[in-house]
Amino acid sequence: MTGKTHVAIGTAASLLVTQPSTLKELFICLGVSIVGSVISDIDVTTSESHQTLNWILGLILAVSVLLAFAESRWSLGIFSAILNDSSYSRVFFGTVIFLGICIFGKEQPHRSFLHSFLGLALLSMAVYILSSLLVPYFAVAMASHIAIDMLNHKRVKLFYPLPGGIRLGLCSANGIVNDWLFKIGSLVVVIEMVLLIGRMGLAFFS
Repeated sequence: MTGKTHVAIGTAASLLVTQPSTLKELFICLGVSIVGSVISDIDVTTSESHQTLNWILGLILAVSVLLAFAESRWSLGIFSAILNDSSYSRVFFGTVIFLGICIFGKEQPHRSFLHSFLGLALLSMAVYILSSLLVPYFAVAMASHIAIDMLNHKRVKLFYPLPGGIRLGLCSANGIVNDWLFKIGSLVVVIEMVLLIGRMGLAFFS
């Protein structure tokens, strides 16, 4: 599936499963789920791999800037919430471990380690070390990436490092199913955000 489809489906899944109850949680959910929804594809090995990696890194940078802007504009307490659940040393070591796993995964064949239960568990563990608050958003989004990639014709090595893989062969990576998943995911994100913000507003005025 294309990157925009993974972002739409990953964000929608994370919103549906975690149901953020405050504006702070909503921004954290959006930021972390976007990263979780695309991180698996840093292992792309086609001729477009450099472009894909640049796109993913650019997206992560944009998310970081968005969260920093939201924090400074509305004083949501995003970073203080993370630090209250963690510490500077945990943030540092969690980030180092996360990057180390990504570096290893980038050198593996596409749809292998970073599309497996093992990769999901290890990256979620690194995120947990960084801050346990972030784990549900990240894990749900990354799991959604792996799940919809299994709809394609190329095998996903879900049980890496064991040989073989799973594919349902229902669609191509950028065909009509990909387009519809993007549209459905985007619609769900909009509806969920309207409903969640509406509930937050009602709770604020009650």
